[in-house]
Order: sequence, then structure tokens, then C-alpha cells
Amino acid sequence: MNQRMFPHALNHRASILLIGSCFSDEIGRRLVQNGFQTHINPGGTLFHPLALAKMLDWAIDSQQSLSTLQRADIWLSWDLAGSFYALTEVQLQQKLMQLRAELIKALQESSHLLITFGTSWAYRLKSGQRLVANCHKQSSDHFSKENTSVEEMLQVWKELIEKIKLLNPAIKLIFTVSPVRHSRDGLHENNLSKARLLLLVEQLMTVSNCHYFPAYEIVNDQLRDYSFFKEDGVHPNSKATDYVWDFFKRYFIEPETQLVLDEWKSLQEAMSHRIMYPDSKAGILHLEQLSKRKETFFLKYPQFKPIQP
Repeated sequence: MNQRMFPHALNHRASILLIGSCFSDEIGRRLVQNGFQTHINPGGTLFHPLALAKMLDWAIDSQQSLSTLQRADIWLSWDLAGSFYALTEVQLQQKLMQLRAELIKALQESSHLLITFGTSWAYRLKSGQRLVANCHKQSSDHFSKENTSVEEMLQVWKELIEKIKLLNPAIKLIFTVSPVRHSRDGLHENNLSKARLLLLVEQLMTVSNCHYFPAYEIVNDQLRDYSFFKEDGVHPNSKATDYVWDFFKRYFIEPETQLVLDEWKSLQEAMSHRIMYPDSKAGILHLEQLSKRKETFFLKYPQFKPIQP
């Protein structure tokens, strides 16, 4: 990927919806910390392209429904992450209605949609052959496993992108492939999966006006040293995330907005500095100056959304 600025670069007037696997969570948190308007995985962290497509298609088409199950005293959806749950079926249906409203609003109003594919390995319920987003700790006897073909995923996403564009013609789609290795599938199997996802994104870019951010390549090709990974050897650590975020900023964020982020970083460092004698005259004066500096920053940049406590 060349180093030219993304043609629809982000500033603090942008509204960004991020969905998919852990990379969307990580970049989403960095965007929140830096004052951007974001919606991050409203339905929880999802990994498979067809599971993500199912959720978005359901949000757009009110005639569709998501399937549910009960596990002990918890109600869940086969089509969403385990973090999305309720204690009664009625409560789950209410939460699903709220989720649909949140997703459709985000799709209509977002300037950018960032989608991270995690794996092409999928599980289907043997009864009905429904692909599930999460097995929810049910017995493996209930499922068959597949490595979904590029062709099947491509057809579903081509149709979905058309629906999204009809809903919001101005929205810009950015795809990434998660750099996290799904080692439980096996390292060779993980590589086969990532290859299919990379081919899927490449073909989507040829048929739709979509863009790609090479998170997978940055982590696995540029940061190959295990010092960039957590102890499990598969998840990038904070040092790797910092590196990817710096690359993301250079490519996706306007130069003027990058200067705002530098100013915000300097302010945060000053705010985090421990004052030895806060009750002294010097300490009180420092706190007053810092409060004034913070107030000036938000007056100067009204589009910057402060982090909620």
C-alpha cells in the first residue's frame, strides 16, 4: 500500500462506525480517546464476514430476524457476540430492537464504516444449517465446521454494500483483516483463512468503491518480532497497537487534525503529571493554568468530543 493520504481523510466532524473483530475495538478505542465520534461494535465483537453481513442486513431489513437461544438463565442470539445477552427472552427482544435502531441510525449518519474481518472459519448448526456468529459454549456435536469460500462471502457482501449505499450514498467503507492469529484452528488453517479474507477484500475493492487498511501486513510482516505480541503469541501488545495507530493516523487522518491530536496528547500528559504539593501556591497556580488550558482547548476545537468519565 502506498503512503498517499486517504482521499476521504478523517477529521473531528466525521462519524465512524466500527464493526468486526478485535482490531475494530482497538482502533475504535484510540479514536474515542482522541475525540472522534464513534460507534464501536454495537452487537459485540464478531469475526466472520457472513456473521457481520447478517447483522447489518438485519438492521437494514426490518422483515429479517435474529435467532435466539437460552443457556441456563441467560438469553443470547446465535447471530451476535456473547457479550450481548439478557436475563429473559422479553428483555433480549427489547435489546435487539434497541440494537437495530442504533445500527440503522449509525449506518444512515456515519461518514465512514470500518469493517474488520477476523476469520473465514465458521460453524453451522446441524439443525437448519444456520451459520452462527458465536457457539455460546454449546456442545460441538451441534455444529459442523467450514472454511467459507471467497465466492460465497463475496456475493453476500456485494449485495450488502449496495444496500448500505442506497441507505447512505456518502458513506466510505474501509476494510481491514485482523492481524490476530486464530491459532486454535491451527497455524496452517489460520493462514488459509487469512488468505481467503485478503482475497475477499481485494475483490470487493474491484467491484465497489471500498478501501483497505493493511493492519494484517503491518503486524505480521513489519512487526514480526515476538516482542510486539502478548504472552499468548497471537495478540498484538500495546507497543504493536501504538505502531499501527501511528500508521493509521498518517494515512486516514487529515494533517490539520493530526496537529490537534498532538496538542491533545500534550494536554493529557500535563493533566496526568503528579503535583507534589497541590495545596501550595505554585501547585494551585499550576492547576488553575491547566484548567484554563483545558477550557481553551475545547473552545478552540468544539468538534472534539471529550472522553466521557
